[in-house]
Amino acid sequence: MKLASVLMDILAAAGVRYLFGNPGTTELTFLDALPSSRLDYVVGLQEATAVSAADGYAQASGHVGIANVHVAPGVANALSALHNAARAKSPLVLTAGQQDSRFLLDEPILSGDLVQLTEQWTKWSCEVRRAEEAPMALRRALKIALTPPTGPVFLALPMDLLTHPVDDAAEAPTEVATRTLPETTAITRAATVLAAAKSPLIIAGDGVARAGAVPDLVLLAELIGARVHGEPIFRRTSFPGDHPLWRGGLYPSPAGVRKALDDADAVLIVGANVFTWFLHAPGEPFPRSVPVIQLDDDPWEIGRSYRVTLGLLGDCRLGLAALRDAVAARMEDGDRAAARQRMETLGRVRAEHVRRLRETAEAERDRVPISTAFLMSTLAALLPDDAIVVDESASSLPHVLRHLPFKTPGSFYGSKTGTLGWAMGAAIGVALASPGRKVVATIGDGSVMYSPQALWTAARHRLPITYVVPNNASYAILKSGMLTLGLDSAKRGLYPGMDLTDPEIDYVGLARALGVRAERVDKPAALRDTLAACLAETGPTLVDVAIDRGFRAMA
Repeated sequence: MKLASVLMDILAAAGVRYLFGNPGTTELTFLDALPSSRLDYVVGLQEATAVSAADGYAQASGHVGIANVHVAPGVANALSALHNAARAKSPLVLTAGQQDSRFLLDEPILSGDLVQLTEQWTKWSCEVRRAEEAPMALRRALKIALTPPTGPVFLALPMDLLTHPVDDAAEAPTEVATRTLPETTAITRAATVLAAAKSPLIIAGDGVARAGAVPDLVLLAELIGARVHGEPIFRRTSFPGDHPLWRGGLYPSPAGVRKALDDADAVLIVGANVFTWFLHAPGEPFPRSVPVIQLDDDPWEIGRSYRVTLGLLGDCRLGLAALRDAVAARMEDGDRAAARQRMETLGRVRAEHVRRLRETAEAERDRVPISTAFLMSTLAALLPDDAIVVDESASSLPHVLRHLPFKTPGSFYGSKTGTLGWAMGAAIGVALASPGRKVVATIGDGSVMYSPQALWTAARHRLPITYVVPNNASYAILKSGMLTLGLDSAKRGLYPGMDLTDPEIDYVGLARALGVRAERVDKPAALRDTLAACLAETGPTLVDVAIDRGFRAMA
């Protein structure tokens, strides 16, 4: 068979169903094999949309996402989404057509060093040199992407090689059992610390969700009565959002983390990047007197930036199960009673916090422009129990995290890097990975404009996505940043290039032009009914909500 057909068959043998991409001339010899393959082609009208969709699919399905883009300019367009996939540790294989290898030395139109472009955001980046090595390279890429720590891989495929006949059985890559258990002696040391703790605290990272370890973390947290925070930039559901022990994400600064740890006498960090900050600030997040234990499947993350007392290298799910058994064996009846009492006390505090949040949002029900708290509280009340939220709401994110439930694994995905436009395409991949479930993308008005092309793809595939746009006609997160930094222009009320006005953008007209039902809401009395109607649609919809344009410095 021609190489292109062999590669398609390898992907199908590996269980791949969707090929996300944007076609170009250098991809023609690859796509020629698509009609006779078992793959469904999901077209994005810009490369970042296609790669974000593959990223969203990989995160939501746990399987490898595959994207194919166009030579140097297409790869460049895809880099922002590849950057997010790298930070999110998404198992992704990105391929690109390369110009004909017979005249690459002549620097033909569109050509470039694709390996150099991609290698800082991939686990492995390679340009195939001979047709015969391409099947091996693809199987290697699939294996590497799926081997912990998972992450993206890149292959450049010169267009002339894809028409060559090759002798290959088109088999799937070798299956590798990747879950490893931390050393028994280390588990014992960690368990001794946790069993003796009177005020334990757990920091849950997105790696808990990637490992499918949420139930295991819940069992351990309940056993020791530990309050649980998300890592500062948490973008997956790694602990149930309605659990009495959940305390939300840590504030992304060393001082903010240290304050949360004030009365902790033991800290367990699981599957987290320690830590990703938003702005530079001095200080250390961990008090020297508090033992800190870190469990992760990536040795790079353990003790990467800050000292930890003990690192446990291994699978988060297996490690948590082993820790729970070891801790349980060391706890006396009095220890268990104290843990139950801590959980009851923490539960009462959380219930009171949730009550106050609801009351605050309800008190703003008549505000015009619409309050972001009231918007997210109203949306939360309408969401189906199995709904999935894909977020890139920027300045509205605190309200998304406070009011939307995120009760179950796989109910929340967000941009790990702040890559704008990511959620537009990611929602497509999440929807394809989650048939029968409603997907809601909470996405800022500025973010929409980085990848509005995704609306066309959602319409083409009739995906059940509702894009909810909190519209403040500005890059409000940047205005808040200027205030936080105490910059001179902000003190004078000047925010250069940060207002999306004169003219304002017609998001309803934009969405409708791309085949999506769209509605605008500027009065709170109409909010609930408009949201409910759009959520009830079986295809894609967009709700443009005019929210309060005020902003303030970050807390």
